[in-house]
Amino acid sequence: MYRILIVDDERIERQGILQLIKTHQLDLETLLAENGEVALEIINNQPIDILITDIKMPFMDGLELAEHVSKLHPNIEIIIYSAFNEFEYARRALRTNISNYLLKPIQVTEFLAVLKQTIETCDEIAAQNMRTDQLLEGYNRGLVYEKEKMLLDALNGKSNAVNSRELDRSMDQSNHTWIHLILVDCGRKFFDIHHDSFIALLSEVISYEFDYVNMDENQSVLFINHHRPIDKETLRVLGETIIQKTREALSENLGLVVGKAVDRLDQVHDLYTEMERMLEFRFFMEDQAILFSDEQFTQANFNDIELNQILEKVYQCLEYNDIEVAKYSLELLFSYLKTKGQFSSLYTKFICSEIMKKVVTRENKLEFTEMNVYLDSIYRTVSLHDLKDFMFAIFDKIEISTEMKAKDDSNLKLIRTIRELIGKEYGEDLSLEGIAERVYLTPSYLSYLFKKETGQSLIRYITQVRMEKAALLLTESNMKIVDMYTLLGYRSSTYFIQTFRNYYGVTPAKFRESSS
Repeated sequence: MYRILIVDDERIERQGILQLIKTHQLDLETLLAENGEVALEIINNQPIDILITDIKMPFMDGLELAEHVSKLHPNIEIIIYSAFNEFEYARRALRTNISNYLLKPIQVTEFLAVLKQTIETCDEIAAQNMRTDQLLEGYNRGLVYEKEKMLLDALNGKSNAVNSRELDRSMDQSNHTWIHLILVDCGRKFFDIHHDSFIALLSEVISYEFDYVNMDENQSVLFINHHRPIDKETLRVLGETIIQKTREALSENLGLVVGKAVDRLDQVHDLYTEMERMLEFRFFMEDQAILFSDEQFTQANFNDIELNQILEKVYQCLEYNDIEVAKYSLELLFSYLKTKGQFSSLYTKFICSEIMKKVVTRENKLEFTEMNVYLDSIYRTVSLHDLKDFMFAIFDKIEISTEMKAKDDSNLKLIRTIRELIGKEYGEDLSLEGIAERVYLTPSYLSYLFKKETGQSLIRYITQVRMEKAALLLTESNMKIVDMYTLLGYRSSTYFIQTFRNYYGVTPAKFRESSS
């Protein structure tokens, strides 16, 4: 429905035109004004599609109003009406974008013809605007996809020289010559579930221009663009704000690694690799959720003999049920790990899990799955401080009795079983937690074993299997793309298409087209 503003200083004239519109059921929303000044104020404060105005009015006449509207709002269709003795004057004097003229007294037939013609003109303008918006949207969507692919390739070390130069040039043109990477990490399937909500949150929080790349369900990367390097304190405040707002709005805790500034795209891969390694050190930083890539964390040299001596002391005290001395030895162990053991959070947790196995199995009453509850708690800890508190709490609660019974399955057999499971059930809602429960391991330990034995994360392997199955469906069947996601275990077609594009570099439709 279009909005028409009727302007006349005589109330009877305004009401007469209003009544004509209602009587003939013209699809118009009407507004009224008694002179040009009032009309111009209305037009400047709300959208108007059609203006119909008398020429002779006090304060600001119709000609002056039409001139103002033509300059300030050229898309408004203007209709003027006047008495016969004023009409020739109006035609000669007007140098504005007038759509039509009406003579007083207004004839119903002529009035309806003019209004119908004006509405059709409005329809044509609206249709053209819609076509322009659609073309612009498609163009912008293509630009976003191309840029996202270049950024993803850069992170993975696959950016070619042409694409790198193109992105570097586009950055120069917008005066954004420096990039800060922010690696966002979450232990759960955060970026799958909250993808759109998180991007909306970032848009509210980040005042700089930025690009967002979703790596997988647990990790994403922000490219913060600026004309100069941003100081560390500003980046720290930004990181803290992202973490706080995400916790408040989406009930999730994030960890961030903030990269140093780079000014070329070919520097991104090395920086990203360095930032991934930095995630290891978050474990040793108490409650610190933000790390910077230029902070000095080196792999500490540790003495196997010293470490083994401390562990042997812990085991010996457990053997003789000397809990107090065992706690003292445990205190020594954590002091050693904190000062010399910043080499791997997984290895630190592995050491504690081995101690926990000895503690729990001495009871000889707990089932294997019950032990996994304790192990899972170890691998879920996010800092050395939390791990220490948990271990001491267990020492307080569990009686030490019998010796531990070693019960280990072959890692290779376990990985083979998991691969077979994924190969059969890739269309189900597979998750690290669900698979871990079925093979009686903690999610964290399963993730560690799978990465250690295969060289890739379990989540990325599931994605690989699903993408290979998707490629077969695209090349060997006529199934609609929007119907594939349920067979491949995805929650929505949008996320499936995005994952496919990130994996193969093209959309499913382009992949099918190029394969035919």
